[in-house]
Amino acid sequence: MIVENEIETNLSKASFWTAVQILFKKPHVVNKRVWGCKILETQRCMFKLESLHTALQNLKLEDSCNVMKFFRELFFTEYNNLLEKGSNSLLELILIQLFPKCYEDNHAYQLVFLDEDNANITFYDVTCKEAEQNISPNFPYSFSLKNRKLILKTYSGNSKSILWLKDVVLQQIVKWAEESNNDKPKGTCTESLSLIDTEKYYVKYNDLKIKYGKELVKIWPECTDPSKFVYEDIAIATYLLLMWDSDTEEITNFVDVGCGNGLLVYILTMEGHSGIGVDVRKRKIWDMYPKNIKLEEKTISPSDIYSFPEATWIIGNHSDELTPWIPVIAACSSFKCRFFLLPCCAFNFDGSKYKRHDSSKSQYTEYLEYIKSLCDDFGFQTQFDRLKIPSTKRISLIGRKRTYAETEYSSHCEYIQKLLDVALRNNEETKEFKAREKVEKVRNCTQIDKTVIDSIIKYVANHMLKDFEFDRPWNTGKQIEISEIVKLIPDDMLKMLKSECGGLQTLLRNNLHIFQIVNGKVQFRYPKTIGEVNTSMKKKNKDKNIKMQVKRCWFFDNHPQGCPLDASICSFLHVLT
Repeated sequence: MIVENEIETNLSKASFWTAVQILFKKPHVVNKRVWGCKILETQRCMFKLESLHTALQNLKLEDSCNVMKFFRELFFTEYNNLLEKGSNSLLELILIQLFPKCYEDNHAYQLVFLDEDNANITFYDVTCKEAEQNISPNFPYSFSLKNRKLILKTYSGNSKSILWLKDVVLQQIVKWAEESNNDKPKGTCTESLSLIDTEKYYVKYNDLKIKYGKELVKIWPECTDPSKFVYEDIAIATYLLLMWDSDTEEITNFVDVGCGNGLLVYILTMEGHSGIGVDVRKRKIWDMYPKNIKLEEKTISPSDIYSFPEATWIIGNHSDELTPWIPVIAACSSFKCRFFLLPCCAFNFDGSKYKRHDSSKSQYTEYLEYIKSLCDDFGFQTQFDRLKIPSTKRISLIGRKRTYAETEYSSHCEYIQKLLDVALRNNEETKEFKAREKVEKVRNCTQIDKTVIDSIIKYVANHMLKDFEFDRPWNTGKQIEISEIVKLIPDDMLKMLKSECGGLQTLLRNNLHIFQIVNGKVQFRYPKTIGEVNTSMKKKNKDKNIKMQVKRCWFFDNHPQGCPLDASICSFLHVLT
């Protein structure tokens, strides 16, 4: 049975093709079961469209190993009779392998037909019968643009998948197409993992995740979130290991500048490479690593740019104020030294914060361009790549080759020194590099006087409860913008918050038992039961025996309708006064 769904639209053919390119090249953007994909083969061929669907809709591979063979024989054997009967469309045929987000799931294979003349894209699942893949629809479906209508056509299939195609994918194509029509410039780097083999990355990342991930999360002693930092560093290590596999050098000798928790150094060393991590502060986890993991508590300054003559790679992973110095250290260590840089916070050479100059760009985009220009000036052929990590700052810069001959190395180092002298001299406030403090100042709103915190919470809560309807069932009140809350708080209290990282938002997040922040808006959080807290702790691999009903329930004491939970199940204490 053929089912059609359509949307009235003013999309052009060009915008339609821009959108469907995203659909089959980046399926993970819309399909959360898919990690990514690989285009295995492409062909352009003439086919008679009327016969094509009948020929392919029930076709399945007997063995996934034969997928390439199947694709190539498609044109020369079974379907050559279509050519003899007369063809009417030039199609582009693309064979795609889909990688599941869950490593244990089966891969899927899709045969995609692009018919530019008729503005149509059709997907056929050609995964082998035994695989029973569950990461994409296993029935044929197509999207087309006709008479100002975007049409989804599905050929049989289960209702859940059809609903997903109609309610999610069809709407997303419209959104992508409309976005392609505006004049907003594209980002600095839009392709992920463009410098390495994505299939090798997928396998390597999951192997390292199994090998190191769970155990590291379990023993993580830092106050940071292990589910983010552990898997992010595993992803970065995977990227570097694959890049180093392609190096012609026999030995990789790396220096991780600003290594933080040292996890990247640990994984790279355990995977057979030689290196050291340096940071201004030692972390708790350092003592938990094996003795062969080299980590050094040391402040790096401009005088250290010639300190690593044996290094073949300099790593700057969220290296903050040392970010612009990473290509300098790599350039001056030796002619053969290369660098990997993942910028986060924007800093100048002297350690001061980088200030944006072009309001048409985000500070992050402008800073990436600035660092890229520095790397080019220092003699590197610099490349961008986008990493697959759980961070908004995931654009990396890689310098593997120089733009000058090795015989010019000494003179180029002198040229770099002149550039640095000018860069430091241009700053009126300081002409020296300022490293971060060895002892990290606590700036998470926990050092503010408790009466001030309670007062701010009261200002926010009272505003939320303004015009509260008491005859309604218990509810979380209205949502208010962060910018609106700022206007409620006295100036002297705001000044205290400005000295803290994150300020007002940090204070609100420190009181998650009262508030929740969604899309920049604040609202009361529905109280949690003892069972819900225990379940949450279990999922996060944290202590399930956390003490509850010790701290007083804010809602019981302050909400006009009290706490909606019974005293026996609320995770906070109900105290009658």
